[in-house]
Amino acid sequence: MEVQLRGIPISVNVPLGFAQFFPIDCLLASNRKLGKIMKKLLIASTALSFAFVAIPASAATLFALDNGSDTLVSIDTTTNVFTDIGALGTDANFGDLAYGNSTLYMLGGRNNENLYTVDTATGAATLVGNHGIGDLFGLAFDASTGKLYASQFLNGGGFYEIDANTGAATLVGNTGTRIGGMTYRGDTNQLVGTNDGTGDFFGLDPANGDQTLLGGDGFVNNSDLAFDGDLGVYWLLDFSGDFYQYNADTLSRTLISNTGRQFDGLAYTGSIGTMGAVPEPATWAFMIFGFGAIGGAMRRQRKANVKVSYA
Repeated sequence: MEVQLRGIPISVNVPLGFAQFFPIDCLLASNRKLGKIMKKLLIASTALSFAFVAIPASAATLFALDNGSDTLVSIDTTTNVFTDIGALGTDANFGDLAYGNSTLYMLGGRNNENLYTVDTATGAATLVGNHGIGDLFGLAFDASTGKLYASQFLNGGGFYEIDANTGAATLVGNTGTRIGGMTYRGDTNQLVGTNDGTGDFFGLDPANGDQTLLGGDGFVNNSDLAFDGDLGVYWLLDFSGDFYQYNADTLSRTLISNTGRQFDGLAYTGSIGTMGAVPEPATWAFMIFGFGAIGGAMRRQRKANVKVSYA
């Protein structure tokens, strides 16, 4: 068989019947045009591989509030070492922390009806706004909707959506129990809260605050909760200074240490356990470019002046 590519004859010894089933492009693997197509395919496949890799937060750290000294504290989840970062500059009385949008948020707690952002490098708290609700103790960032939710420990057990830009609170429903700590678990797309006292875990419906009992493993003092998607565990730290790790499925716990300090407020900045990651805008652009390049190359290839004749 003789193949003419742009007027250049190429002789290939292939039986006549074989050409009906074997794509002619495969016989031209040395063609520069095909080489370019293969490069574009490689670029696109590389883009796809990055598209489905979860991008974690910049620093996978637990942050906590020392209510005795109004200090932000970091906790190394590998060594379980507590490190003071700096003074908040405001009261933190049974308040809470939540991490989302690369921002650490804080509720002031009892007698401090405000929402803050906290500098994770210095510990300094910056006022966002007043929510005006007494005893908001639990705070969680729902990554599936990008919304902040808060739970009221006393005075009605209200469940609120908090505006991250103004601090304003909107009543959503009532939890029916004293939820003192909240977190978001990405792999089950669930807001989870703990009852201070019984230590029971509840799933919380963001639409109305309804709760579903998940389990528990005994008494906790005023506490807060954080889900660690990297290890697949819950961390709990309470006002008695007890630091626990909970199995995320059975909710059985292990006491890691007793710090001897008054903690309430906990947030994890690493993975929240999301099943699938959403590609970054730059990745989407890279993918679109790759697919467009492949399509353009294929159209140009079809236009190539290729003639086939059989001897």
